[in-house]
Amino acid sequence: MKLLTWNINHRTKEKSIPDHMAEAIASLSPDVIVLTEYVHSLSCKTFIEQLTNNGFLYHVKTVRVHGENQIFIASNTPLENRNIFVPEEIGKSTPSNVLYVSLPEKGFDILGLRIPCYSDSKEQTIRKRRFWDWILEIGSDNKRPLVIMGDFNTDPNDKGAKFGNPIKQLKYIGWKHAMPISGYSFKSFNNGSERRIDHVFTSKHFDILDAKYILESNHYIFTGKKSEEMSDHAVLLVEIQINSTVK
Repeated sequence: MKLLTWNINHRTKEKSIPDHMAEAIASLSPDVIVLTEYVHSLSCKTFIEQLTNNGFLYHVKTVRVHGENQIFIASNTPLENRNIFVPEEIGKSTPSNVLYVSLPEKGFDILGLRIPCYSDSKEQTIRKRRFWDWILEIGSDNKRPLVIMGDFNTDPNDKGAKFGNPIKQLKYIGWKHAMPISGYSFKSFNNGSERRIDHVFTSKHFDILDAKYILESNHYIFTGKKSEEMSDHAVLLVEIQINSTVK
């Protein structure tokens, strides 16, 4: 099965979705879609209708909070929204940026999330550390097939306060990182640096078959060309399968 995650660059405000975005996503043939930095508005109605027409009949999203963005998940099989405890001390941006769903017909759960782009101040660094500690806690306790995916605002090569190390910690406790062998998911407007900050991690129950960052495909420009791009992030498309021998 194919999983797709994409930061669609709504920031924290309502933003019109390009008419061809649903078709562009569908052209990559994912089974599940996790959109981050999504802000729901009346303008999203057409987009959701187009997703439905392309076979993504099931969709859930986090509750809209003024001044914050949301997570949106769509699937071609039923989704069940599951409650998950989010510690308040992480920050006010966290609840609308975390969405936990079950896919009963596929036999696994998905935690879709976006770690906010915290500044380098001491207070913000502590918040990011707490967010990662919470992810690691979930990872250490999980016994059911689970995928954690979205925008982590963390590159594996980040040092110190920017927290590349928790990715290594997650892998150390048995999680698999679906890391593309090349490419990037975000290019800095300020200095042009290419960063891999959108990720998919799977529990031990899966085999990862493929992973790639997609800037453009089938004449659709996801990112990389300012005049035509739909977002400032690339799509991350990952193919996985459940390993039935793993308990």
